[in-house]
Amino acid sequence: MLLMLLDLSLPCHIGGALSTCSPQLPMKTKRVSSAAEVLRQCSTYLFDCDGVLWNSKNVIPGAIALLDRLFQLKRNVFLITNNSTKSVEQYCEKCRTLGLPVSAKNIICSANVAANYLKCQGNFGPIYVVGQSGIGLELDKCGIAHFGIGPDQGPDNDVFRDVHLKPNTTGVLIGFDEYFNYRKLIKATSYVCRGLPFFATNEDAQLPEGDTILPGTGSILASVKYAAGKEPIVMGKPHQPIFDVLRNQYNIDPGQTLMIGDRLDTDIAFGNRFGMYTACVLTGVTDSELLSKVKNDPERKLHRPTCTFESVQQILEKLNEVENQGAPHPTG
Repeated sequence: MLLMLLDLSLPCHIGGALSTCSPQLPMKTKRVSSAAEVLRQCSTYLFDCDGVLWNSKNVIPGAIALLDRLFQLKRNVFLITNNSTKSVEQYCEKCRTLGLPVSAKNIICSANVAANYLKCQGNFGPIYVVGQSGIGLELDKCGIAHFGIGPDQGPDNDVFRDVHLKPNTTGVLIGFDEYFNYRKLIKATSYVCRGLPFFATNEDAQLPEGDTILPGTGSILASVKYAAGKEPIVMGKPHQPIFDVLRNQYNIDPGQTLMIGDRLDTDIAFGNRFGMYTACVLTGVTDSELLSKVKNDPERKLHRPTCTFESVQQILEKLNEVENQGAPHPTG
């Protein structure tokens, strides 16, 4: 059984398993003596989705029971995902299908963050979107005009002919797009080079899909960034806009929040960057070998989790152990 606590710099044993310890934050290190203390401190739990609560179409064992237990304990629970292919409502439907006990108020997705960011900026489009229907649905809810979603082959499949740019376009938003092609790259690059505001839902390099690795939004975004020579405002983890939603709309206290994820460069970096506790589960893209490399790499301190668990099932077991000991509840 693996349960690792990353804290100071000395090896320690927790629950019979070897645990390595290291600083969590470059500016604000959290010092904790056990995973139980982390769970005891936290009133808010943030969950990444794919690789944490589910893998592809299957729920991960322990996920339903853990969410049920957290709601029973009156904890704040949010699912927070960089995936832009679905709207909040579509994620609700997926959770319902999997049996996860969450509603729209518990879900924060990068497409929704992007749409509300544009709305708050007074940018009601039309926005050129490289992305899928989830982005379109979220933009529609905010009254933001958009175009570009779906296949774009041109009248005769000649990418160098008839690439017309709309003169009233007010920005470019990049998300995951299964129809991304050279024609879309031309348009996105051209709009950005005109000086239009440049946004992206996330920078995830890969999407796990069984034994296949799918290039993610970050791969699409990299081509536009390189061609245009400009940097976008990125909405998802580990960046500021998605944290602002948590802080401003839900008033979370980072010091009493646990970010649970499987990606070190997004989930764990996000929690560490904004002063949360962080837990990495090994049911997604991260394994023990990668964790060991990160521990020994001084350039990746932001990627070191406070705790590491085999899965959400182990978090549930540890949480029940804490509650059975009569631990005081967090005040947040």
